[in-house]
Order: sequence, then C-alpha cells, then structure tokens
Amino acid sequence: MANTFRSAFEGPNDEYSGMGKRPVVFDIMAPDGTTSMLPDHLKMVLHVNPTSFKPTNSKLITRIKTIGGWVEQHWGEGSSEVTLEMATGGFMRLYSGLSSTTGGPFAYDIGGTRRDTIAYDKYLDLLALFKNNGAIYDARGTIALQGQIKISFDGESHYGWFNSFSVSESADKPYMFNISAGFTLERSERILHLHQPLSPSSLAASGPRSGAAPAQGTSGGKFTSTALNATKSGAKGLVG
Repeated sequence: MANTFRSAFEGPNDEYSGMGKRPVVFDIMAPDGTTSMLPDHLKMVLHVNPTSFKPTNSKLITRIKTIGGWVEQHWGEGSSEVTLEMATGGFMRLYSGLSSTTGGPFAYDIGGTRRDTIAYDKYLDLLALFKNNGAIYDARGTIALQGQIKISFDGESHYGWFNSFSVSESADKPYMFNISAGFTLERSERILHLHQPLSPSSLAASGPRSGAAPAQGTSGGKFTSTALNATKSGAKGLVG
C-alpha cells in the first residue's frame, strides 16, 4: 500500500461507520430551512474537529436608574451564538514533512508548499463557507438564493450564519493556523435517545410533550424524538 496522508474523517457519515469517529458536519440549507442543498458526499467535515464548541444564550435586560431606585425591563431572549475554536492541523507533505514554505520565485523547491496539503485545502473550504455564508450565486455573481448554514454534531443541529472569522499564525504553534469563528443561531434542534422502551399505553398516558414530536420506536428498544421547537434556549451541553 502506497504511503499517504489522510484526514481524521472520510466524510459526514463517519459517525455511523462503527469506527468511533464523530465529525462536526457543515451543510448548506435551502431558504425553507429544512432542505439540504448539498448531496451527502459534499457536506463538509474538517481535517480535525474543533477544539472548542461553546454555545452562549443571553437575555435582553435594560436597567434604568431613576430617582426612586433601579428599574429593570426584561425583553425576553437575546440572540444565541456558538463560538468555535479550531486548528487546521499540521501542514504536512510526503517526503518533506511539516512545511511552512509558502512558495515564490526564490523559495527552495521541496516538491510542494504548505498550500499543497490536505490541512490547507480543508482550511480553504471553511473560508469559502464563511464568505458565502449560505448564499448561492448565479453566473453573474449575484445572490440567487439565500440559505443558511447547518452545523451538526452528536445528535444536535444548529442553524444560522457566521458573523466572524479570524485566523492567526504564531511561532509558538508553527505549521498550522488557529481559527476562531462566531456563529449566530436562528434555531437549534436536538435528537433525544431514550434507552428504556416505552409501551404505547405509557406514551398515551403521559401525552405528547409540548414542542416535541411523538417518539418513534427503533430496534434495540431505543426511541427517538426530534425537538421541533428547541429555539435559542434549547442548545446546552453540546459536547460531552
């Protein structure tokens, strides 16, 4: 077998391969918010998973100082956001090892530069996803459809758009880029796995829960229900 470098993940379905892999999957959704505009094999996975995946929820509260004391005005839920901290992984090539060479007319020829590595290709994919931000362009370069980004991991899906993207390179961590990205949530969905089988009579007695679809039985005595109304405040504890 020839020597080769591979990414940590083969594709978005690695979670179901039985190999213990669970990638963070990026998808582009149609304007209806439910239809994917990408076939399964084009849904994006990173070279390595993010090092940090932090959801943040907030309340809109206004505090006003008056003569008689403080007055608080509560306006409900604020915007929710996911902050991602990522690393590209090492820029590594066969026969040359880790590479920081960027090329140019006076560069030493080592058979390729860091731009010719899998890690750099995956970085460019993520950068393009941020710049397009769910938009589909026509041949004239104008937006034909404005969709949204879907980020899926461990049974949870988050829908929204990128609001920030920064890249840093330092001598302390050479041969890679460190990336920070902010993602504003429009809504979140969560798949719940119940490990004890429920009988139809117990389901009827308990009644349907607000904002959730009825549980459906699967093999092995597991039941799955998809939270349809888990907006903003429904995303907590995403990464175990």
